[in-house]
Order: sequence, then structure tokens, then C-alpha cells
Amino acid sequence: QALLEPQAVAAGIDLIVALWPLVERYGHWLSWQRALLTASTLCQRLERPATEAQLLDQLGDLARLLGDSRSGLAWQEQALTIYRRVADPGGTGRVLNHLSQQHLALGDSLAAQRCCQEAITLLAQVDNQAELAAAHNNFGLVCQHHGRWEDALQHHMTAEALYGAVGDLHNQAKAIHNQGEVHRHQGRLDQADACFRRAVAMHEAAGDRINAARSRVTLSIVLHGRGHTEQALAIHREVEPLFRRLGDRPWLARVLNNEGVFLAALGRPAEAALAYEEAAALHLANADPVMAASTLLNWAELLADDGRPAEAQVHLEKARQLLGALPAPPAWVMRTCETLTARLAGHRP
Repeated sequence: QALLEPQAVAAGIDLIVALWPLVERYGHWLSWQRALLTASTLCQRLERPATEAQLLDQLGDLARLLGDSRSGLAWQEQALTIYRRVADPGGTGRVLNHLSQQHLALGDSLAAQRCCQEAITLLAQVDNQAELAAAHNNFGLVCQHHGRWEDALQHHMTAEALYGAVGDLHNQAKAIHNQGEVHRHQGRLDQADACFRRAVAMHEAAGDRINAARSRVTLSIVLHGRGHTEQALAIHREVEPLFRRLGDRPWLARVLNNEGVFLAALGRPAEAALAYEEAAALHLANADPVMAASTLLNWAELLADDGRPAEAQVHLEKARQLLGALPAPPAWVMRTCETLTARLAGHRP
């Protein structure tokens, strides 16, 4: 409302910028997107470039949450241009850090790595521990993508320590969650379980039901790995409506993919196929080729297990095309692709 009152516009813009840390936790993302767009346009008229850059950066992050990393990339590149023009190294480093996650979501992990490296250099120079922590956390995600698990763990542990030093428990929980991901991929399920449970508890204590749900989703994968597949599926079915309501397409797609894995393990292939179909469509709509390929490979494996190799081959080829277009596809998904290719080779007509 303040943005509609001429005498209150400046205060309204400042309030929108200040409230940003609460947006991810509490939802209403589409409404907030409209407010950010209005505020950024007003900043242009008021000639407030630094604030405009902040709002464009926030628009970019919000677009990524909604599964639109292409728009997110465009907004944050505008913000980066402004910050470079006004010679703001802290703002430049912050946006580069955020851009790394747009590039990663769009499958360009090498660009993501370059953004993280420059961000860490700039943020270390301005002595901003919170933003430096975020950059290390995101660099850890890039290392995960490349299968550099121990490097990833070190970055996430550095982020945890930096967040702890500034008392940011909310983001510290994210760094702990990401450590759990490394442990899970390395088969260290006890450590992964402990990290995810810590993250859930910290997010819930902060009133952050969204990130608590994300950590519960990943904890469920550990439960499945320990043979508690029914429980894992139940947790996913419990949190799925939250992601639908938020419009959080990336996490909804992950949940549906995992449900497909669980349903296949429980001997319910028809339900698993439906889950994979929706997950693959969402990943493709999000322009996320890596996760789309992963789901397509899961779907192909389900069809192969069901004695339908020709149909499996169709999904395998779609996955291969997606991965073949990437400059550096992650090793873990390439291994799955190669294994399935070898398995289906004997069934070609």
C-alpha cells in the first residue's frame, strides 16, 4: 500500500528490501514478486541504483524458488551490471554468489563455479562474514555437482562456522543440511541422518516450516536407504501439498521423483510411473536438464524392470540428449546413464 502513496514510496521501498529475509520462510511468493517488480520500477524513477540492484537481486532469487531460473538469471545479471557500475564490491559479490545457483539450476556448472570463486574473493575483501558464508555454502553445492565430495564438505563446514560466528542459525541450518547431502552421497548414512535431523530441528525452532520440510524430504531418502520406505513415502506425501501451495516447482519435482523411487521399491509401478511423469515435466518446465535427466533415467529403469525395454529406451534417449547438451554434466547422473545404456544395449531391435 505504501508504494501507492507518493509521500510513502521511499519508506515502502525500504521496507520491502528489509523484509526480504522473511520471504523464503513464509511463502506468498507470487504476491511478493509483484511487490518487488513495482518497487524496482519505482527505484528507476527515483534514481536509486543501489536499491534497484537489491530488488533485482531479490527478484532473481524469488524466480529461482519458483522454478524460473532463466528469468532469475536475467534479473540478477541486471543487478550485477548496476553493482559493477557503482563500484560496489560487496553487492557485486553477493549477486555473483546468487547467480551461481541460477547457472547451476540451468546446467552450467562451470559458470556457477566461476561465479562462486569471484564472489568469495570479493566478499573476503569487504569482510562480510554472512555473505562469505553463503558463498562457501553455494560453492559446496557446485562441488557436489562435480562429485568433489570432500571439497564440498569443507565449504559447507566453513559456511556453518561463519554463520555461527554471526549468529545466523537459519542459514547455519542450511549449511548443516548440505553437509548431510555430502554424507548421504558418500554412503555415510549415520552422519547424514544426524545432519538432517539437526537441520529440521533448527528450522522448526526458527519457525521455518518450508526449509524444515526440505530437510525432512532429504532425511526420508536416508530412511529409504535403511529400508524404511513406507515411512519415507508417508513423509513425502505429508509435505507435498506445501510445495504445491507455495508454487515451489523445483522441490515439488524432487518430491515427486522420490515418491516414484519409493513406489517402485514398494512394487507399485503404475503409481511410480505417474510420479515420474509429473516430476520430469516439472523439471523440464524449470529448465533443469540435470534433474530432468535423472528422473527420466529413473523412469526408464522402472520400465526396464517391468519388462518394457523399448519404452525404457525412449526415456533413456531423452535423458542422453539433455545431458549431451551440457558443458559438464555431473558424474553421478552420467554413471547412471551409462549403466542403463549397457543394460538396454542387448534389447535394441
